[in-house]
Amino acid sequence: MRIAVFLFFCVTSLLSGQNLVPNPSFENIKDTISGFTESNFHFEKKIKDWTAVNTASPDLITPNFFEKYITVPAPHTGSNMIGIQSSVTYEGENHFGEYVDVKLINELVPNRTYYVEYWIRRAKCKNPFMDNNKILNPKFGILFYLDTLKTSGYKMLEYEPQIIADAPLLITNMEWVKVSKYFTPKSRYNKICLGQFWHEDEDIYILNSYYIIDDVLVEELRDFGRFDKNAKLSIGNIIPLNHINFMTGTAELSDQKSFEQLKELISYLNSNPSMKIRVNGHTDSVGSKKSNLTLSNKRAKFIAKYITTAGINKARIKWEGFADEKPIADNRSEDGRSQNRRVEFEIIP
Repeated sequence: MRIAVFLFFCVTSLLSGQNLVPNPSFENIKDTISGFTESNFHFEKKIKDWTAVNTASPDLITPNFFEKYITVPAPHTGSNMIGIQSSVTYEGENHFGEYVDVKLINELVPNRTYYVEYWIRRAKCKNPFMDNNKILNPKFGILFYLDTLKTSGYKMLEYEPQIIADAPLLITNMEWVKVSKYFTPKSRYNKICLGQFWHEDEDIYILNSYYIIDDVLVEELRDFGRFDKNAKLSIGNIIPLNHINFMTGTAELSDQKSFEQLKELISYLNSNPSMKIRVNGHTDSVGSKKSNLTLSNKRAKFIAKYITTAGINKARIKWEGFADEKPIADNRSEDGRSQNRRVEFEIIP
């Protein structure tokens, strides 16, 4: 696995961003409910922010919820949860699926990285064909999208969710399981959809049971110190090192904290010897293209050389300057320009 490294040389001091998911634990409701929802419209009348994607009817589970066909567990947190089901057939439709979606508080910005997680378990079912523990399949997860999805009645959606389990996860009625991943979008997204997706040309088994969802999180990663060093990264992930600061107009580090963060990076690379990285430098839009490209190259090269001098194999390190070609904020404001003056690390193939 390879990592491309971009290092922030001037970004926000905030250690973490807000959860971009409104009503993430489903606590903000319009009314309690005592059983299964009757329709997608019924579901949407009971809960704030969240909607049903197709004509199937996900369920809002509150403390008053009771159904003789299933036994729901205690919530992961709070009082409420969401229940969804998939099936090979339902009322004559092939590949029936229930989904929930929500519009994010702020849309995702390309080339920034976000930490995404949700919690899942299944309910105990009276029907023995549904009362089985199964591995979460690679089509069950969170899909990021922009504005609208193509749907057809009750049928399952033919999309590729970006947030899926990286390792086999057994889903039971005994405990909550966390699904999490770092995600670096290459285009804008403003909504998420959660459920089981499929494609008719793929041999993917359908999780034919009743699954409970709670605590959905989408949060921008703003600090290397908050990055989970044990997480599995994917090609294209970008991890900020926002305490790397350069002296104005130079490729010289300006403070001790910058060296300390470089040592953290070196330690991380030593702990992950299969990773290969590329250091990418970025500037704001002030100044000429030529001078900005030269400066971003010098800064990226300085970081790459520092890493290899510390003992990391040169074959694992690449570098490149991009000047102001890949902004992550608005160059018309000082705050935006400060965020764009950066170096970061990114996973590359």
